[in-house]
Amino acid sequence: MKVRPGDNITLYCDRSVTLGFSFIWIRNCSHENQPSLIIDLMKWDLETFQRFSSVHNRSSNSHDLHITNISVSDLGLYYCAEEERKVNKDEKGIISSSKEYYYGNRTTRLSFAEKVMPCSGPLNITSTLPLSDCVLCWTLLFSVCPVCVLLSLLLSSVCVYCLCQRKTTDSADQNDKLKSRNIVEENDDKEVCYASLDVITRRQNRPKKTRVPSSDFSTYAQVREGMD
Repeated sequence: MKVRPGDNITLYCDRSVTLGFSFIWIRNCSHENQPSLIIDLMKWDLETFQRFSSVHNRSSNSHDLHITNISVSDLGLYYCAEEERKVNKDEKGIISSSKEYYYGNRTTRLSFAEKVMPCSGPLNITSTLPLSDCVLCWTLLFSVCPVCVLLSLLLSSVCVYCLCQRKTTDSADQNDKLKSRNIVEENDDKEVCYASLDVITRRQNRPKKTRVPSSDFSTYAQVREGMD
């Protein structure tokens, strides 16, 4: 469970109370030099447990643990248990006592969003705290946004270049087609002119045919002379 300094939280237990047993909470600290803390509900008057209180949970018939004003010394792994005290007598008649614990199945680990040295007596915060999740998200966001903008501009430039290149190619092809068409038309005009001149030349060089008078006309002329 992620907490912040000064928070108030409640830890839930899943083990029901058994008559004749003592109900306790245990905190195992992640710091190897810090011993486990046994929070006994019968010792709330101690200064160590002033910020701890028991909340009876009717639904599970258990005792939940309420912690106020959380500090770095409260970080660690919490779980509930029942403590049974037994009195033993050996063969020699020596009487001794022992404790047996019955644990619940639920555990809760308290940790800060910012990394600090857990379970130390006084506040021992590291000199340089890493960024919180929120700040880290904003940092990543502001880092990624310029990259996205640059990629968008690059893609836009490539698209515009391709369009301009395509228009230039189309315009060049159209100009080539127009030039080819003009050349064809000029060639056609030259061929027509050349053909017409060739026809005229052929007409001038064509030999004239001598028209022979018909025999009827000659006969008629001779008859006209005889009558005179």
